[in-house]
Amino acid sequence: MLKKKVISNSIGNLTDARYFAGWMVDYFIFSIDPKSEFYLSPQDIGTMQSWVEGPQFYLDYTEEIGNNPEKYLVDLNCTGIYIPYEERGQLSSYDVNVIYGLKEGDLEAYISYNKEEVGVLRTEKRIEDWEEWVKEKGALDLYYEIQNQEISEWGLLESSFGGFMVHGSAEEKVGYKSYDELDEIFELLQDF
Repeated sequence: MLKKKVISNSIGNLTDARYFAGWMVDYFIFSIDPKSEFYLSPQDIGTMQSWVEGPQFYLDYTEEIGNNPEKYLVDLNCTGIYIPYEERGQLSSYDVNVIYGLKEGDLEAYISYNKEEVGVLRTEKRIEDWEEWVKEKGALDLYYEIQNQEISEWGLLESSFGGFMVHGSAEEKVGYKSYDELDEIFELLQDF
């Protein structure tokens, strides 16, 4: 179990799926967009789901999904959709679970209307630069996307963010890749 919730995005191979499942992350996000470098076929998604237990499965939003999200969620055994906040109107007439991808300019609107929905902030700013704002707003379902930033131990364990988003990557060779940077994050988050 981890001390904070974690969303794993960009899962494009079974190696990533096993790694993230081993750390007991809370959410997996899959892409069914054939143009994505992390594209997974429905069969690939089913295979990964059969290998892992525990996380909720979400789909990365595409226009195709937006035309009939409920069908995709049922057919692919997924819980919800990860969608950029500016695209939220595409799903407004459907009753589906969402995780919003937020830019800095989306935050005030997100906080005003969506305190019950998970939002993931993508920013170049350090996590410490957001602490006062997050505490003031009480945005407990706001996650911080770890891209290439260095995250301090304080940022991981003590910040007011409810959790983090991390990303998978391409395999170095089939069945193998290094997880050194992610290992450091997960080892700090590990709750013994």
